[in-house]
Amino acid sequence: MAKSKQDELIDELINAMNGMRGKVVIPQVGELPPQMDCFYGTIMNQYCTTDLIRHYADAIGDWRNPLWRNDEYARNTRWGGIIAPPTFLDAIIQPYAAMMPTDAEFMDVIGRYGLVQGLPNGSQRWLLKPVRPGDRFHAVSVFMGLKEVESKHPAPVRHFDDVMRRVIFNQRDEIVSVHDRYVDFFVNYDLEKLGPYYGTRKRRKLTDEERDSITDGYDKIKIRGADTLFWEDVNVDDEIWPLTLGPLSVQDIFAAYGGIIQAHALAFDAQWERIRRCFWFSWLDPEVNAWTCGGACHAADHKGHAPLASGGPAVSLYFQNEGLLGRMITNWMGDDATLKMLNVRMPIIPIMGDVLCQKGKVTKKYVDSGEHLVDMDVWCENLDGDHLMVGNATVRLQTHAPDYLNIISSLGRYNGP
Repeated sequence: MAKSKQDELIDELINAMNGMRGKVVIPQVGELPPQMDCFYGTIMNQYCTTDLIRHYADAIGDWRNPLWRNDEYARNTRWGGIIAPPTFLDAIIQPYAAMMPTDAEFMDVIGRYGLVQGLPNGSQRWLLKPVRPGDRFHAVSVFMGLKEVESKHPAPVRHFDDVMRRVIFNQRDEIVSVHDRYVDFFVNYDLEKLGPYYGTRKRRKLTDEERDSITDGYDKIKIRGADTLFWEDVNVDDEIWPLTLGPLSVQDIFAAYGGIIQAHALAFDAQWERIRRCFWFSWLDPEVNAWTCGGACHAADHKGHAPLASGGPAVSLYFQNEGLLGRMITNWMGDDATLKMLNVRMPIIPIMGDVLCQKGKVTKKYVDSGEHLVDMDVWCENLDGDHLMVGNATVRLQTHAPDYLNIISSLGRYNGP
C-alpha cells in the first residue's frame, strides 16, 4: 500500500536523525543547560564515594545489604571492601539519554508531523568491573540510531526505538560498563490517550490484608550475603527470591530524584535555564500561571495525580525500577556472584499506589569461556498481574569445580626438577 504524505514526511524525519547514527558525544560534568543532541547526557557525579553508594542504596530501599555500607563486613568478602550495587552507575551518569533535534528543528517537527513524544524505556547494561569508593568516571556516548517497532497504538501513531550507547570508564581507563539506553520515540502521539500504558490507569486501593502482608513481608526479606550460591546448586526453572515493595508513593519518587537522578534537582534560575533551553519539556501551571519543568511534574502532587503535563496519575521512574530488579537479583545471588548483564523494558509505567512485585526465574545454566553462568527472566508486576517491567539477566556464580588457573598461579615460579 502506498504511503501517505504524512508517513513520507515522518520517514524524512527519521532518515535525517539516522544520518547522525554513530555520532559521538562526550558527556560533560554537571552540564547546564544540557546538550540537546544528547538530551540529559551529563555526568552528575565524577567520583564514587561511600556516601554516594549509601544514598543510591537508600533510593532503592536497599539498606539491609552490608556489602554496600559496612566497611568491616565488606573487607571480609572476596571484594576486600565496599562495592556499589550493580545498577549504581545511574547515579554517575544521567539515566535519560536520547539524540534530539535542536529547538528550532523540534518545533518544526511538531508543526509538520504531529505531536512527537519521547519516553525513556529501560536499558541493557553489561557490567565489566566492580565499582569501588574512590573510582573516578568519564564516559563516551554514541548514538545508535532509531529503529521502527510495532506500535501498540492504532494508526497514525508510529513507534521507534531511540538508542544511545554509553561507554563508562574509570580512572584507569578501564571500561566499567557498556550501557544502551532506550527511549520510545513516538510520532502522531497523544499522551493523554495512552490507555493502560500511561494516562488512564486508576490507583488501586489495597485491602487491609494486602497492606499488612506487604509491611509484614519487609521483615522477611532474604539476603544471601556471605552464604555462597554455587553454580552446581542452581537448576533451570528455579525461582529467584521475590521482592515485594510498595505501594509506590511520592516519597519513593523523591528518594529516586535525590539519591539517583540529581541532574533533575535544579532550582529557581537554574531550572529556568533548562526550561528556556528545552521549552517543549515544560508546562504552564494554570493555578499559579508559571512555567515548571516536565521532568519533575510527575511527582509534584502529593495526592498521586500528576499535573496537566502528563494527563494521568503520577508515575514511577524507570531507573528506580531497574534498581529494584537489581536488588532482587543481588539478594538472591549473594556476595560472591556477579551480575554481568541486565536488559529491561517498561511496557506499562507504574503509577502511584502500584505495589511493585519483583520476580524472576532461571532459564539456562552453562559454561562460557570458563565462566559458570545462569540466565534468568526477570520482571516487575503489580497486584493486578500487569507486567510493569520485563527483561532478562545473566549472573556469574562460583563453582565447586577446581579453579586450575588460580591453583597454578599460586604455586609460584617453576624452577625445574
